[in-house]
Amino acid sequence: MKGPQVHNGQMYLHKSHKKLAVLRPSEKNSAFKSAFIYNLGTGKRTAVYIRTENLTKNYRPLSN
Repeated sequence: MKGPQVHNGQMYLHKSHKKLAVLRPSEKNSAFKSAFIYNLGTGKRTAVYIRTENLTKNYRPLSN
């Protein structure tokens, strides 16, 4: 079974409603996705690599 599709530029809101993840271009078949995580309380941005499973478990998509 294939997991949900995640696309560059797609935005995800953390279940705490305090963080926003925006996907960046990364290798197609990588287990990790490159993303910017924005802290909505402080406005700080952090570049991270996040597993697709963790992204779909802890974040919900805002756009397609």
